[in-house]
Amino acid sequence: MSPPVNRPRRIEYLDLYRAIAIMAVVAIHATSTAVAHYPKNTWDHDLFYFWNTFLQFAVPAFLFLSSLVLFYNYSAKLNEKDWIISFYKKRMFYIFVPYVVWSLIYFVIKKLIAGKEPLAYSVQFVRQLTLGTAHTHLYFFLIILQFYIVFPWILYLTRKPWFRKYLPLYFIAAQGLFYVLNVKFDFERTGSLLPSYLIVIGFGAWMGLNFEWLMNKMMRLRYVLLVALISGAAISMYASGIIKTTLIEWPVLMYSVLFIVRNIFTLSACLVLLVLSEKVGTRGRRSEYKVSRFTDSLGTVAFGIFLIHPLVLMIWRLVLTDDFARHFSLGVVLSFIASLLLSWLCAVGLRRLKWGWVLIGR
Repeated sequence: MSPPVNRPRRIEYLDLYRAIAIMAVVAIHATSTAVAHYPKNTWDHDLFYFWNTFLQFAVPAFLFLSSLVLFYNYSAKLNEKDWIISFYKKRMFYIFVPYVVWSLIYFVIKKLIAGKEPLAYSVQFVRQLTLGTAHTHLYFFLIILQFYIVFPWILYLTRKPWFRKYLPLYFIAAQGLFYVLNVKFDFERTGSLLPSYLIVIGFGAWMGLNFEWLMNKMMRLRYVLLVALISGAAISMYASGIIKTTLIEWPVLMYSVLFIVRNIFTLSACLVLLVLSEKVGTRGRRSEYKVSRFTDSLGTVAFGIFLIHPLVLMIWRLVLTDDFARHFSLGVVLSFIASLLLSWLCAVGLRRLKWGWVLIGR
């Protein structure tokens, strides 16, 4: 039976994209203790600092992909009846419910570890649930939920030729305006606010609406994107302090340069990752490599891995930190491997259960 006419074909190699992105997320969280543990200007610190900082593209990459997939899948559904109701129903069940459940799990575990009674802090839990602070990674849900709220209205705007033609420019301008306002008023928790990621979301939307055409363009420009990624990463990671010191007397220029460099890094990382996934993912499937089946599985349950892996890391650090005190770097690497594989196994198992969506969505 052929699929409906208005249903776009599934882009299979995006599972590899998700797999790489989720491995980057796990690596960021696993290496964070090493960056804090080792003294600056030591080889160990520099090594872990590089990976921890370079992999910071992971959250923007997931937001880019979420935008791409939503606009790719829903652009043909604008004329369907009640599609908005269906859209919000799915997100409420498969995103918001797991968020609430895992916020409660992390909150209770952390209170018990601290020797406190969780029920006595119910008001604090509600506040943390609202702010996405029950654990360090849960702020991502606030961003994605904000995006889901505005997505249908942005999609409707794509009907307008003036908006669709220059779509990325509107998002660049909006994030630039937010950046200027933040510099002036110093908003709190900007990393949890959607406007901080409008550029990657805008380009993801543009990709989703013009996928085949833009993929062909990017394949031809892949080396330019790679140079942009390396340059943006190097400047963002190692030259930000120099930029601030050199341009301190010209604050407008200083903040503009920092804004441009940071977004060149994150956006080029998203695009290079997409190109890499297409090249490697397609070839891997043709050859039927076992590693491609593993990465596909990682990508399929990436949401579950994202939710579960901090719990594995938490247990590892409570139980095994002292055992690896003399070999701290080895312990960090093993904690990454353990948290990735164990959370993957849990997510795969939960996915097969009827009620598993409560914990890992769908």
